[in-house]
Amino acid sequence: MRRTFSALLLFCLGCGTSTDVESQVTITQGLYGQLTQRCDPMGCVGAPREGAPVGWFDRVPFATDGGMNPAPVLEGVSGKNGFYQFALDSNVRGFLAIGELRATNGVQYFTATALVIPHGLARVDWHAGPGNDGTWTDVR
Repeated sequence: MRRTFSALLLFCLGCGTSTDVESQVTITQGLYGQLTQRCDPMGCVGAPREGAPVGWFDRVPFATDGGMNPAPVLEGVSGKNGFYQFALDSNVRGFLAIGELRATNGVQYFTATALVIPHGLARVDWHAGPGNDGTWTDVR
């Protein structure tokens, strides 16, 4: 019985999402990170959010005064393990945004964070939370 419990415990501990995405980085200057789904227990890492639109904007990515949403300067889709990356120059200011694809009007960005890209690499992760905002985490 004890062996069965130990094996089950080790199996469950090994099932979580890996937060190690560094092996996927192919840039030496810019921004990368991981997008994950909501996971409520303390210390839990949610499932990877793969296939999510990710954009880099040079201004706030949401329409003001009923106008049109600005287009992203760079756009991509999160890949394996929720990984994304953008090659960006150092000291560039902008907004990193996450969106969802809608059949009627294309990609709609729903949450963003303001960033200044350092010399080298920056890592910013996003974890879904209550509502659409989620939590942005400056990891590196």
